[in-house]
Amino acid sequence: MKRIAVSTAAVASVLLGATVANAQDARLKSIVDEVNQANQIAQASQQRIDQTADETSKLFGEFKTVLKTNAGLRAYNAQQRRVIAKQEEEIEKIKASIGQIDEIKRQIIPLMENMVDDLEEFIGLDVPFQTAEREERIASLRDVLDDPNVSDPERFRVILEAYKAEVQYGRSINFYEDQLEDGRSVYFARIGRVGFYYQTKDGKESAAWNQDSKQWETLGGEFATPVKQLIKMARSQMPPNVLVLPVPAPAQGR
Repeated sequence: MKRIAVSTAAVASVLLGATVANAQDARLKSIVDEVNQANQIAQASQQRIDQTADETSKLFGEFKTVLKTNAGLRAYNAQQRRVIAKQEEEIEKIKASIGQIDEIKRQIIPLMENMVDDLEEFIGLDVPFQTAEREERIASLRDVLDDPNVSDPERFRVILEAYKAEVQYGRSINFYEDQLEDGRSVYFARIGRVGFYYQTKDGKESAAWNQDSKQWETLGGEFATPVKQLIKMARSQMPPNVLVLPVPAPAQGR
């Protein structure tokens, strides 16, 4: 009986130890599971933290970009406001100029008419070369002034061209054929406005215009050849050369 009791006790002890061991294993497994679960939760939390940090960094970068953009826009808007202010000033100036257009128009027409009158008077007092051509130009200018289809700028341009033509006469030599008052056809030659001459076609008569007396003065035979050479130079039939020709002396006081 004693041996049996011992054996039973031993068995009970073993069984109890096994039960305790199983309980400890189960507890240990539960702890391990809890630790693993905690680690998983921690990993998930870390991932969320990392994701939040990345998103925060991205948002911060975007925020800084927006700040720079806003600063650029503020500078641009300030510059545009200055431009607009300048444009408004120019608009006011243009409005003021437009308001003066009617007044300018009222003044420009009399001005152009006076310019044509002055030019006509000048031609009448000038050396009488190419008279028909110059008088025809004056008549053409008056037609332009009275033509409603011609704009004021175009009228002014045509008048200035006429003035330029008169200026050019004083810088050139010229030849043309025309009639004297007695009806004879002769050759005329001009050196600027300094000398104005004619010679009959047979070369027997030459004369120079005297601006002071407003008359032709017959030249001696010694000037027949120089006048003839001047005519050839004006017609481009010979190269320019030095000629000896009578030139009226300027009047006293000029």
